[in-house]
Amino acid sequence: MTVSNVTNSKSSDANTSISRTMTRDVVTPVTIVTFVVSTVTGVMLLLHWNAGLVRFSHEWLSVVFSAIALWHLAKNWRAFLGYLKRHAARAAFAASLIVSVVFTGMTGTTGGGGANPGAVFGALSGARLEAAAPALGLAPDKAVEVLKAANIDAAPGETLTVIGERAGKTGAAIASMLAAKRQR
Repeated sequence: MTVSNVTNSKSSDANTSISRTMTRDVVTPVTIVTFVVSTVTGVMLLLHWNAGLVRFSHEWLSVVFSAIALWHLAKNWRAFLGYLKRHAARAAFAASLIVSVVFTGMTGTTGGGGANPGAVFGALSGARLEAAAPALGLAPDKAVEVLKAANIDAAPGETLTVIGERAGKTGAAIASMLAAKRQR
Protein backbone atom coordinates (compact mmCIF):
# COMPACT_ATOMS: atom_id res chain seq x y z
CA MET A 1 0.00 0.00 0.00
CA THR A 2 1.41 3.39 -0.93
CA VAL A 3 1.40 6.49 1.27
CA SER A 4 -1.28 7.98 -0.97
CA ASN A 5 -3.56 4.95 -0.52
CA VAL A 6 -3.08 5.00 3.26
CA THR A 7 -3.92 8.73 3.36
CA ASN A 8 -7.02 8.21 1.18
CA SER A 9 -8.09 5.25 3.32
CA LYS A 10 -7.74 7.29 6.53
CA SER A 11 -9.57 10.20 4.91
CA SER A 12 -12.37 7.88 3.80
CA ASP A 13 -12.65 6.37 7.29
CA ALA A 14 -12.75 9.86 8.81
CA ASN A 15 -15.50 10.95 6.40
CA THR A 16 -17.53 7.82 7.21
CA SER A 17 -17.08 8.43 10.94
CA ILE A 18 -18.12 12.09 10.58
CA SER A 19 -21.15 11.05 8.53
CA ARG A 20 -22.21 8.46 11.14
CA THR A 21 -21.67 10.93 13.98
CA MET A 22 -23.59 13.62 12.11
CA THR A 23 -26.48 11.22 11.54
CA ARG A 24 -26.54 9.81 15.06
CA ASP A 25 -25.84 13.00 17.01
CA VAL A 26 -27.50 15.69 14.90
CA VAL A 27 -29.88 14.43 12.21
CA THR A 28 -31.68 11.82 14.33
CA PRO A 29 -32.53 14.19 17.23
CA VAL A 30 -33.58 16.95 14.80
CA THR A 31 -35.76 14.46 12.93
CA ILE A 32 -37.41 13.29 16.14
CA VAL A 33 -38.10 16.83 17.37
CA THR A 34 -39.45 18.10 14.04
CA PHE A 35 -41.63 14.99 13.69
CA VAL A 36 -43.10 15.43 17.18
CA VAL A 37 -43.66 19.17 16.74
CA SER A 38 -45.22 18.68 13.29
CA THR A 39 -47.51 16.01 14.71
CA VAL A 40 -48.57 18.07 17.73
CA THR A 41 -49.09 21.28 15.73
CA GLY A 42 -50.95 19.31 13.04
CA VAL A 43 -53.38 18.02 15.65
CA MET A 44 -53.69 21.54 17.12
CA LEU A 45 -54.54 22.90 13.66
CA LEU A 46 -57.08 20.13 13.13
CA LEU A 47 -58.74 21.10 16.41
CA HIS A 48 -58.44 24.85 15.65
CA TRP A 49 -56.30 25.61 18.73
CA ASN A 50 -54.30 28.84 18.39
CA ALA A 51 -54.12 28.53 14.61
CA GLY A 52 -52.00 31.64 13.83
CA LEU A 53 -48.66 30.88 15.47
CA VAL A 54 -49.24 27.12 15.36
CA ARG A 55 -49.78 27.20 11.60
CA PHE A 56 -46.55 29.14 11.00
CA SER A 57 -44.59 26.72 13.21
CA HIS A 58 -46.24 23.67 11.64
CA GLU A 59 -45.54 24.77 8.08
CA TRP A 60 -41.89 25.70 8.55
CA LEU A 61 -40.94 22.80 10.81
CA SER A 62 -42.66 20.47 8.36
CA VAL A 63 -40.36 21.86 5.66
CA VAL A 64 -37.34 21.11 7.87
CA PHE A 65 -38.69 17.61 8.60
CA SER A 66 -39.29 17.01 4.88
CA ALA A 67 -35.76 18.12 3.98
CA ILE A 68 -34.29 15.75 6.56
CA ALA A 69 -36.55 12.92 5.39
CA LEU A 70 -35.46 13.47 1.77
CA TRP A 71 -31.80 13.50 2.84
CA HIS A 72 -32.40 10.25 4.74
CA LEU A 73 -34.10 8.70 1.70
CA ALA A 74 -31.22 9.71 -0.59
CA LYS A 75 -28.63 8.41 1.86
CA ASN A 76 -30.48 5.08 2.20
CA TRP A 77 -31.73 4.72 -1.37
CA ARG A 78 -30.46 1.14 -1.83
CA ALA A 79 -32.16 -0.02 1.36
CA PHE A 80 -35.36 1.74 0.26
CA LEU A 81 -35.29 -0.11 -3.06
CA GLY A 82 -34.74 -3.34 -1.10
CA TYR A 83 -37.94 -2.68 0.87
CA LEU A 84 -39.86 -2.26 -2.35
CA LYS A 85 -38.89 -5.77 -3.43
CA ARG A 86 -41.23 -7.14 -0.77
CA HIS A 87 -44.92 -7.41 -1.68
CA ALA A 88 -46.19 -6.18 1.71
CA ALA A 89 -43.98 -3.09 1.56
CA ARG A 90 -45.09 -2.29 -2.01
CA ALA A 91 -48.74 -2.75 -1.02
CA ALA A 92 -48.32 -0.51 2.05
CA PHE A 93 -46.50 2.12 -0.02
CA ALA A 94 -49.15 2.07 -2.76
CA ALA A 95 -52.08 2.08 -0.32
CA SER A 96 -50.72 5.01 1.70
CA LEU A 97 -49.98 6.94 -1.50
CA ILE A 98 -53.50 6.32 -2.85
CA VAL A 99 -55.19 7.24 0.44
CA SER A 100 -53.08 10.41 0.66
CA VAL A 101 -53.93 11.48 -2.88
CA VAL A 102 -57.64 10.73 -2.44
CA PHE A 103 -57.81 12.52 0.92
CA THR A 104 -55.96 15.55 -0.47
CA GLY A 105 -58.27 15.57 -3.50
CA MET A 106 -61.33 15.49 -1.27
CA THR A 107 -60.14 18.26 1.04
CA GLY A 108 -58.03 20.43 -1.24
CA THR A 109 -58.95 22.91 -3.90
CA THR A 110 -58.09 22.89 -7.57
CA GLY A 111 -58.95 26.50 -8.29
CA GLY A 112 -56.23 29.05 -8.61
CA GLY A 113 -56.39 32.57 -7.35
CA GLY A 114 -55.97 31.64 -3.71
CA ALA A 115 -59.24 29.73 -3.24
CA ASN A 116 -59.65 29.11 0.47
CA PRO A 117 -62.63 27.06 1.64
CA GLY A 118 -61.74 27.89 5.25
CA ALA A 119 -62.21 31.59 4.53
CA VAL A 120 -65.60 30.89 2.95
CA PHE A 121 -66.81 28.85 5.93
CA GLY A 122 -65.35 31.48 8.27
CA ALA A 123 -67.35 34.21 6.52
CA LEU A 124 -70.49 32.08 6.59
CA SER A 125 -70.00 31.51 10.32
CA GLY A 126 -70.72 35.17 11.01
CA ALA A 127 -73.81 35.22 8.79
CA ARG A 128 -77.33 34.78 10.11
CA LEU A 129 -78.94 31.45 9.32
CA GLU A 130 -81.50 32.95 6.91
CA ALA A 131 -78.64 34.46 4.87
CA ALA A 132 -76.21 31.52 5.11
CA ALA A 133 -78.70 28.73 4.35
CA PRO A 134 -79.35 29.74 0.69
CA ALA A 135 -75.60 30.07 0.12
CA LEU A 136 -75.29 26.49 1.35
CA GLY A 137 -78.11 25.24 -0.91
CA LEU A 138 -80.89 25.12 1.67
CA ALA A 139 -84.00 27.12 2.39
CA PRO A 140 -83.79 28.70 5.86
CA ASP A 141 -86.65 26.53 7.22
CA LYS A 142 -84.97 23.38 5.85
CA ALA A 143 -81.67 24.45 7.53
CA VAL A 144 -83.51 24.76 10.87
CA GLU A 145 -84.96 21.25 10.31
CA VAL A 146 -81.53 19.80 9.50
CA LEU A 147 -80.07 21.30 12.67
CA LYS A 148 -83.00 20.22 14.85
CA ALA A 149 -82.63 16.66 13.48
CA ALA A 150 -79.04 16.82 14.76
CA ASN A 151 -80.32 18.00 18.20
CA ILE A 152 -79.07 21.53 17.61
CA ASP A 153 -81.39 24.41 18.50
CA ALA A 154 -81.45 27.10 15.84
CA ALA A 155 -83.49 30.11 14.81
CA PRO A 156 -83.25 32.03 11.51
CA GLY A 157 -82.11 35.29 13.20
CA GLU A 158 -79.04 33.68 14.81
CA THR A 159 -75.56 33.53 13.30
CA LEU A 160 -74.01 30.15 12.61
CA THR A 161 -71.36 30.97 15.23
CA VAL A 162 -74.00 31.52 17.95
CA ILE A 163 -75.80 28.31 16.94
CA GLY A 164 -72.51 26.42 16.94
CA GLU A 165 -71.34 27.78 20.31
CA ARG A 166 -74.57 26.67 21.93
CA ALA A 167 -74.07 23.19 20.46
CA GLY A 168 -70.37 23.01 21.37
CA LYS A 169 -69.28 23.41 17.74
CA THR A 170 -67.80 26.14 15.59
CA GLY A 171 -69.82 28.18 13.13
CA ALA A 172 -67.76 26.57 10.35
CA ALA A 173 -68.82 23.12 11.62
CA ILE A 174 -72.47 24.20 11.42
CA ALA A 175 -71.89 25.53 7.89
CA SER A 176 -70.23 22.23 6.91
CA MET A 177 -73.14 20.26 8.37
CA LEU A 178 -75.64 22.31 6.39
CA ALA A 179 -73.59 22.16 3.19
CA ALA A 180 -73.54 18.35 3.47
CA LYS A 181 -77.38 18.34 3.53
CA ARG A 182 -77.90 20.75 0.66
CA GLN A 183 -80.67 20.01 -1.78
CA ARG A 184 -79.36 18.67 -5.04
